[in-house]
Parts: sequence; C-alpha cells; structure tokens
Amino acid sequence: MKTHRLFLSILLIFSTIQLIGQSKWSYDFGLGTSLNIGNVNNCNINNYASINRNDSLLAFDFHYKLLYSSLIDKNDMAQKWKETNFEINGGVKLDYLQYGQFSPFLACEMLTNKYKGYDIKISGLVGVKYRIYVKPSICDYSISAAFVYDWTDFTDATTLPYNNFRISIRPKIKQKLAENLTLLNLTYFQPSILDLSDYIINTATKLQTKLTKKLFLDLSFTYEYRSRVPSDKYKKHDFLSEVSLRLKF
Repeated sequence: MKTHRLFLSILLIFSTIQLIGQSKWSYDFGLGTSLNIGNVNNCNINNYASINRNDSLLAFDFHYKLLYSSLIDKNDMAQKWKETNFEINGGVKLDYLQYGQFSPFLACEMLTNKYKGYDIKISGLVGVKYRIYVKPSICDYSISAAFVYDWTDFTDATTLPYNNFRISIRPKIKQKLAENLTLLNLTYFQPSILDLSDYIINTATKLQTKLTKKLFLDLSFTYEYRSRVPSDKYKKHDFLSEVSLRLKF
C-alpha cells in the first residue's frame, strides 16, 4: 500500500509540473492546514493543485489534493511518530462547449484513504451540465447530471459491492460577494442504482479572498455523509475545515 501511495503522489506532482510548463495552461497551487472531524479527528497539512485550459470548444481540468498528518504515539515506548491521516484525491475532466447552455462532459476521479475504508476508489463519469444563469465576472449558477461507475478496493472485508453504479446530481453556485471576495458551493447527491438506500452526499463551500493579483486566501468547509460504510468501525459523517494560501497563474 505504501508503494501505491508513493507512486500516486509522484505521478500527480510530476503531471502538474509537466503541464505547468505549457504556456497555454493556467494553474493553481495551494498549501494550508485542515481540521478533520469524523473518521479522522485531528489537524493536518494539505497540498493541492489544479491545471485547466478553457476555450469556447473544449475545457480540460486536472486536479489533486493531498492530506497528511502524524502525531507522536504516546502508547509507544519509543515515542515514534504515527500517521493519523493520509488521503489523495484527484481527477481529470473534459467539457465540450462549456460556455453553451448545455455542456456534455467526461471525468475520471481517484481517491485513497484507508481511514475512510478505501485502499483505492476509481470513478468514471459521463454527463451533461445545464447553465441556469450566468453573469460574467459576477455569478454562475448551473446543475449537472451524470452516470457514475465506481470500482473500489476496500481496506477491510465488507458486504458493499466492489462495482457500483450511481446517478450524480450536482448543483453549483459561484457568486461574487465583493470586489475581492467570491463564494463557491458544490453539492453532490449520488444514490446507487443497485440500492437506493446507498447514497452519498458531499457539499463543499469555499470563500475565496483575493489578496494580490496572484495570491488568494481560501476558507472552506466540506461535509460528507455516506449512508452505507464498509464496516461498523467507520463513521458515516465527515467534516473538513480548511485554510489555504493559493497561487494562481
């Protein structure tokens, strides 16, 4: 598992560096701290990056986030450092006619976090976005619907299916609140087609404050609810609060 983690980390960072070198792409790079409540209860550091290219025909987005924390194990006579959280999540997305009222898209996402019960989870999505209301530089409201295929390698033995099929509904709100302050909210509702009692709700709210032309301060709050978890050792609720500094080029 450690080898897989190292490989994924190197691959994501190397891909970011390679794409940054291409002048037609824009990118974000952030570093901050997070407070977790749920399956993980601690503070940790986070690093994330996103790279995208937008034009009137095609839009491409690549992103990843890494969360890590460790503490001295007081129960260990040697007082060694013990990992308390490790997560990598990332993905790629391709939009067609993103500025049109209807925009088809393809996406692939990956997650690894044994503290939530996932050695690795890979999702493929195909769907369409409908733009409800847009006022350039002021607001952007949209809703997306997608078909999702999940393949999961669980950390422990479980009765949950390794292959799952879901429907994903995602409203999005982007609203400028002041000259240098923007509110962003994404909410996902993903019921399983195989079992409607199996569903995931994930909502993320972020306040983006522009400090300089390229430097931003982000405050965000994420809540995730899983109606079914791999086993009784895992909690259904996870809360994540983050403070990050972000460079945008």
